[in-house]
Amino acid sequence: MLSHVVQSVYIDPEWVAAEYSRRCKKGAWKKGNTEDSLKCFNLERILTATQYNLDIPDEWRMDQYMEGIE
Repeated sequence: MLSHVVQSVYIDPEWVAAEYSRRCKKGAWKKGNTEDSLKCFNLERILTATQYNLDIPDEWRMDQYMEGIE
């Protein structure tokens, strides 16, 4: 369901990066949150590929996922 919603919602990557940084500085974002987020991201990519009969993509590593955020 999320993959369908994300296709029709604009996400501002600069805002997301700023919010992530803000939460990290505040101590509201823990390492476990990032790991869980990456798992969800990879799962959504698999579900979307399956939904559209595409090849299953390789899972992203943490360094790929975090690129450009810090």
